[in-house]
Amino acid sequence: MQKPPVWLLNSLLSFLLWGFWGFFGKVASISIRWESLLLFSSIGWMSTFPLFYFLYHQVFHTTPFGSNVIWAILSGVAGSLGSLFFYFALSHGEASRVVAITAAYPLVTTILAFLVLREPFSPSKIAGIFFALLGIFFLSR
Repeated sequence: MQKPPVWLLNSLLSFLLWGFWGFFGKVASISIRWESLLLFSSIGWMSTFPLFYFLYHQVFHTTPFGSNVIWAILSGVAGSLGSLFFYFALSHGEASRVVAITAAYPLVTTILAFLVLREPFSPSKIAGIFFALLGIFFLSR
């Protein structure tokens, strides 16, 4: 049997871990406010960095500060702000709706990749975007 591609294995691990992320966040929101949830979640995120560095220090190399480093910083800002709004929504809404709707975030990435990065699009990608938007519509009702 052929070994699965590295990108697929990592994608499935992300899928699984992000599923737990949403579930754990909802459980936590039952007894703590969203502001505390964001703080403690950030502490959890920061606690994983030393482990990551310890395991991968031989291949962990930083890039000299250049023009694209700002995009990495903006990525962190967008992710942090997204988490803030996610936890706020989770503390006020049903996990089954909030997590499913926010999990559609690749739509934004896909559309920006088409428009800005000029990545190719196809009828199947357009259909996927359409159905994802339709899913958001039905979940929001």
